[in-house]
Amino acid sequence: MTRQRALIYEIVKSSAGHLTAEEIFAAAHGMMPSMVRATVYNNLNALTEQGLIRRVRAAGEPDRYDRNLAEHDHLICERCGAISDITIGDLKQELSDRAGIEITGYELNLHYICPACRKKGR
Repeated sequence: MTRQRALIYEIVKSSAGHLTAEEIFAAAHGMMPSMVRATVYNNLNALTEQGLIRRVRAAGEPDRYDRNLAEHDHLICERCGAISDITIGDLKQELSDRAGIEITGYELNLHYICPACRKKGR
């Protein structure tokens, strides 16, 4: 693993949240000023393909990167965009039964208004 990839991987692994590529770039560039955006994006793609990190996609939002590789789903706040992990359980068999085809995997994003945004909205 290159020094750049190792640094990007460490940034994602040490984060408590779900960082965007731009947030990862800012952190990496601060530690390694020669780092460029293309290097970050290329390495995030490689780390995702290698199964070392997970990409979280949400419509209308930038991709986020997750260190948690365990089976889980995501709660996404419709107001602030915050992403949280939630474990619902494996739905593959139920989805396969309903669809009438074998489902090999899925990504479930549940949209809601987080407690902080609900409190602000009152």
